[in-house]
Amino acid sequence: MAVGRDAARHAGALYRKTLPWLRHPVRGVEAEAEHLLEIEREGKSAETPVIAILGIILFLLPIVALILGLAFAAYYLAG
Repeated sequence: MAVGRDAARHAGALYRKTLPWLRHPVRGVEAEAEHLLEIEREGKSAETPVIAILGIILFLLPIVALILGLAFAAYYLAG
């Protein structure tokens, strides 16, 4: 078990050293998402309802896409 943990830690260190430029855009998106969440929690901005509705849509969109994909796959395989 320790060998796998050590290998994972070593690989993580290698990726942090080799690919820092890949993480930079992700950190920017994360910071913006945290900022929007703070605005939504305060509720003082006019954009609060839009942020909440957009969050719900972005949460439900992959679920709906997965269900539709499974339904179409079942239809295709059945007929």
